[in-house]
Amino acid sequence: MEGRLVVLGRVAEALGEDGNISNFEARKRFQKAIYLGQVAGVDLGYRYGWYIKGPYSTTLTRDYYAMAEAIADGDRIPSNETLKDEIRAKLNRVRPLFSVPNNVDLDKSSWMELLASWHYLMKISELDSSKARSFMQERKAHLAPYIGPANEKLKAFGLL
Repeated sequence: MEGRLVVLGRVAEALGEDGNISNFEARKRFQKAIYLGQVAGVDLGYRYGWYIKGPYSTTLTRDYYAMAEAIADGDRIPSNETLKDEIRAKLNRVRPLFSVPNNVDLDKSSWMELLASWHYLMKISELDSSKARSFMQERKAHLAPYIGPANEKLKAFGLL
């Protein structure tokens, strides 16, 4: 397996993603997990633009399909290929962010979509909170009621 795919697989594992991309929700969760892992300080070189479900990387899509294909062909990530301790620590620190709070009525992939989208609008698009909130209400009305908890969590994790 190519080196970049090995790293991607290990980062996904550290973030709690099993690499399953068999359905849309799993692919959305994978995209958002890697996005949030990168903003937490583990830059894998994937660049994101805005798409229907928030931040999206076409290069990451290519790589996770290539990884899935390699695994389907019997290739495995070598057990001796591990992440550096400091990288694993950064990923372990952000992983609890992915747990949906009790006061939020969203599934995990939608919660991660909200986190990544809100972060992207605030940090990458550099919108003020009023404009970002209006954008979310227009484009992602189903997520907008939970902006408050997402904003709090992102701040608590040092990402906003």
